[in-house]
Amino acid sequence: MIFRNVQGIFIIFSFVLLFTFFIQPFPASACSCARPPDPLTAKDQSAAVFTGKVLQVNERTDWLRWLPFWDKPERGGFDVIFEVQSTWKGVDQTQVQIVTSGLGGSCGIPFQPGQEYLVYASYWELNELETNICTRTAIKSDAGEDLQALGPGAMPIRSTNLVWTDYVFTGIVVIIAVGIL
Repeated sequence: MIFRNVQGIFIIFSFVLLFTFFIQPFPASACSCARPPDPLTAKDQSAAVFTGKVLQVNERTDWLRWLPFWDKPERGGFDVIFEVQSTWKGVDQTQVQIVTSGLGGSCGIPFQPGQEYLVYASYWELNELETNICTRTAIKSDAGEDLQALGPGAMPIRSTNLVWTDYVFTGIVVIIAVGIL
């Protein structure tokens, strides 16, 4: 009798063990941040610090992963174009593009067009300026302590128009694609 119970438990355990090889876990992402440093230390640790108004927020597509032999990392999230108002470090043009990760567990910031922000950004993957909720980036009206500590910023000196450039690039890609077909 005891032998039959052990044999039954062994069979059930074997089936459970066998089926666990077919179960694929879902990837999970979580955002965990250390307390951000004071404003001056954050400025020193950042590649760019500026205030600006959001002109455009574009969701990034990951169509590059479908290209054969594409070995660069894929990057989701959002491209955010800012009209720069003041700058403390790393930005000297009137418009700049910043990347932020997807929202939720990816630590991205939900930038809103028309809203003004104080942005702390660094170069991460793919050599693009990036910011996230683990930096001191904040809505400008909530960044009084930072703005006071940073002092007066400089005005950007180089005039650029990234919004127009995006449309020209897209147009060129469409023309080339139609030409190939």
